[in-house]
Amino acid sequence: MDIVEINLAAKTGQLADCEDRYCVTEHYACVIDGATDVSGKRYDGRTSGQVIASLLEEGVRLLPPEAALEEAVRRLNEGVLQAYKQRGIYESVTENAHSLPSAAMVIFSRHLRQVWMIGDCQCMLDGLLYTNEKDVDNVTAQARALFLEAELMRGKTIEQLMENDTGFAAILPFLQAQYELQNAKSDSEFSYIGMTGFPFDLDQVKVVNVPQHVRSLVLASDGYPRLRDSLEESEAELRFILDHDPLCFREYKLAKGVKKGCVSFDDRTYIKLEL
Repeated sequence: MDIVEINLAAKTGQLADCEDRYCVTEHYACVIDGATDVSGKRYDGRTSGQVIASLLEEGVRLLPPEAALEEAVRRLNEGVLQAYKQRGIYESVTENAHSLPSAAMVIFSRHLRQVWMIGDCQCMLDGLLYTNEKDVDNVTAQARALFLEAELMRGKTIEQLMENDTGFAAILPFLQAQYELQNAKSDSEFSYIGMTGFPFDLDQVKVVNVPQHVRSLVLASDGYPRLRDSLEESEAELRFILDHDPLCFREYKLAKGVKKGCVSFDDRTYIKLEL
């Protein structure tokens, strides 16, 4: 498989801040989206999302070429926990549910010709889009949108809210609470899975088979709100939203918008491969 197009960008405009990672090897391609930190903890100056994303990238590079989903997830999780213990941060990251670093991943196995979607990520097969959104994200996004609309009625401006997103502050308890449902053995409509170092129900992984006739594969994080078959088109869709709804509460509702001084609402990664 050959790389046709690739882009990795941080929401701050500074790549050192990015919580996304990617890798393309002879046998695998993946995009990793480290979850936005809600604990405030830092590890050698890095956020929890940066820490787990880098560990998962290292783990993918070490996977056996013919690993099935179960073996791949087990090896990746074991590698994360082992690294936490070796670095002496295991107790800190497992202090409570919302301090546990987590990440979404989309992985392509060349040997099995499968895409594994763990958490909210995206892929495209010859232009056909597959997404994996979480129901809980819609709840927090709608709640934040309601709060921000009320703030505007109270006289605040878009510019003021970009500088101080009171809508995000309002839903922060919900964002922290949702981690109790991550990888939980629960039939709640709000439960979801993510890579944390701990096991989860593999039946919740979205598996997309890639037929032999498929020639083009795109893997991306959810920093691209409307994924398209080319990087240029995907960037154009993002630019439209950033221009028309930078707070991300009307055109494209999210739990966060563009902060003052940032260039987007989230880090983003786009990889297009020719198979």
